[in-house]
Amino acid sequence: MARRRFLPGLRGLVETKQWGSSVAPLAVFSPMSDAARRAWPVERAVAEGYERTVWVYKSVDAIASHQSRLDFQLRDGDDVITDHPLCDLLNDGKANPLESGRQFRKRLSMQILLSPAGAFVEVTPSNAGAPIRLDLLPPGRTRPVPGKGADLLSHFETIAPDGRRIAIDPERVRWFRDPHPLDPFRGITPLEAAGLSVDLDYLSRLYNVVFIRSDGRPATVVSVEGKLSQPEADRIEARFGRGPMEAGKVSVINGKVSVADLGAHPRDMAYGEAASRSKEEVLTAFGVGESVLGNASGRTFDNAEQELYNFWTITMEAHMGIVTSGFDQDSDDGVVGELDTSKVEVLRRVAAARRAEMREEVAAGLASPEEYRKVAEYEEVDLPHTRALYIAQGKTPIPTREEDAVALGLAAPEQENAPPAGEDGGPSADSDPAAAEESAPEGDPGAGPAVDGDQPPTPPAGGEMGDALARLQSLLDTETKALPGVDGPSAPEQEDPRGRLEEDLSEALAALMRRLVKRTAARVDSPKARKGTRHWQPEYPADTRVGDAPLDVARIVDPAQWEAEAETALTETATAGGAAAAVALAAAAGLGAAPAGVSAVGAGAVADVVTWLAAGAAQAAQALGARIAAVDAANGDIVSISAQVHGALPELEAWGARTAVAAAASIMHAAETAAALELAGPNGVATATWITRRDTSVRPTHAEAHGQTQPAGGLFRVGDVRLRWPGDIAGPPEEVFGCRCRLRWTIVRSR
Repeated sequence: MARRRFLPGLRGLVETKQWGSSVAPLAVFSPMSDAARRAWPVERAVAEGYERTVWVYKSVDAIASHQSRLDFQLRDGDDVITDHPLCDLLNDGKANPLESGRQFRKRLSMQILLSPAGAFVEVTPSNAGAPIRLDLLPPGRTRPVPGKGADLLSHFETIAPDGRRIAIDPERVRWFRDPHPLDPFRGITPLEAAGLSVDLDYLSRLYNVVFIRSDGRPATVVSVEGKLSQPEADRIEARFGRGPMEAGKVSVINGKVSVADLGAHPRDMAYGEAASRSKEEVLTAFGVGESVLGNASGRTFDNAEQELYNFWTITMEAHMGIVTSGFDQDSDDGVVGELDTSKVEVLRRVAAARRAEMREEVAAGLASPEEYRKVAEYEEVDLPHTRALYIAQGKTPIPTREEDAVALGLAAPEQENAPPAGEDGGPSADSDPAAAEESAPEGDPGAGPAVDGDQPPTPPAGGEMGDALARLQSLLDTETKALPGVDGPSAPEQEDPRGRLEEDLSEALAALMRRLVKRTAARVDSPKARKGTRHWQPEYPADTRVGDAPLDVARIVDPAQWEAEAETALTETATAGGAAAAVALAAAAGLGAAPAGVSAVGAGAVADVVTWLAAGAAQAAQALGARIAAVDAANGDIVSISAQVHGALPELEAWGARTAVAAAASIMHAAETAAALELAGPNGVATATWITRRDTSVRPTHAEAHGQTQPAGGLFRVGDVRLRWPGDIAGPPEEVFGCRCRLRWTIVRSR
């Protein structure tokens, strides 16, 4: 493996580009000019500010340290990404051989705060384009070189330690800075606004140090009457020594001596007030309060808390935005970087205060429990009782929807068939529950089985079997409401869980395909995909980013990524539909709550279906990638390739609609088989008969399978394949897609 070199942009970089000879104008300062006194280049900022002034040091260190301790992460909408190579480099990985990710980020923050030119990061990518190394270029010796015409930036130029000027491709450099209001080629730092305060603080301290080192005596002139030779003057001056070792020394000389004070005492300079003003101005420029630096003396708890809150919401938020936005080019389109502040104590206290306030509003009846759950970031329950408002007097629920009134017991349920009235206007004898109970024949389905404690109801037996089977089949049959040929009343109108599941899966697949196609089109148009190909539009003469390589289709449309996103997006929908199917089938068959066997088979079928759908999404990605490669090979331009990507959306949506039908059929038939076995019991027999629509649209192979009977879970012979049920996803597409067949069950329960 080739050895990596430190700062590859500085050492041994052989550039093949012919950079223009334009040079940005450099400001030249005379030592006495106002501009020179105001200028704070990074070398001066570090030497005279960060290394010499305590308030500058603590402000820069506080901002940089707090930023580097937070975890860097990427966000794609509501999804948080932590396994990206950029996250590894900027967190606990090695940004380069000399620095960890957090050390690198701390130095990056320091340079942003101290360098007017900004901070420059050189990114070393892998062959696949992912960042594998980050290096900070010396900010005092690196500058952006303006381009010509509409090209604002030509390249970056760095001066090597040996004096060589090295040009670096702007694609490899990330530029971090707080923008200057007038000059787009530089930034601005707090020291440029607080420079005089920094100088005043330093010179005031220096004056006091010199004063103490001079034995606390200001500059003075000693006058002696009479003619005085130079040797005698030197002798008298030597009697008055300097420094703390001469403090308290008494000197006796002959003659009249007078002393003139030429300096000012520290108290005359109002040193304390000057130092306090300088500190406030420096801390204000950096946006850091003394409480952040660890000194909360003289402040109430609320004031110290407010200083911390202001620091995180004003100073840190703006600074973290500069740090994270600089790496947007190194992540996928639509993915943004952020720092995780969820563990910052002062921000957690604000969220806790908001939750406490919301709890008071719920207690007062001003908000619902569901609204509180949203503020507390809990999962939504969506029940009538959580949507209701509860007034303080007796906690009476006030429904916010008309349909919730019945569920809350505040309104009578609507009845489609009211009981007939008697001659006196009251209910007739036929509607009397007691009379109906007495006249009900043995085995009437209205009586229902008894429930013993918490045990689930047993499957119906005897005369109830026909009606239970009718209810089960009525839920499975998409055309009739009762199973023909089975004695017993037809089941009432009820929602079809299979149709609901088909609709939900179809909508989820359509939304997924739209999102993936939109992302693929954005990647086709992105500079990353076009670099090194004929599709790159040259921005200057001899632009080496133009090449003859084909588009990197694997980077534009990744089948593995499509498969993973499909599995994530469809699992919840399929799981909810499978659970609803199990409950509906168990209720229709008179089993009460869905038995464990029905739920387990439904869960297994859901997992199989999600895997099948995800594999189909991967195949769709491969087909789309092949289409992109074909258009690119035929010398199509980016507009044509993008049009091909957008044109594939209707086909993908149609595929999603077809697969949703087969997926819902597999989930329903798996739960149906389990429900039939539960009805038969351990000693019974459950068999299924393949039934077609008996019209001209039925496939010949399915017509041959009509009337074929297999035990529950057995395989039906359909053409040259064996299927577990109609629409079995394990079968070939020509036997699965568009299948309208169903199963008719015969259940014999051992007495």
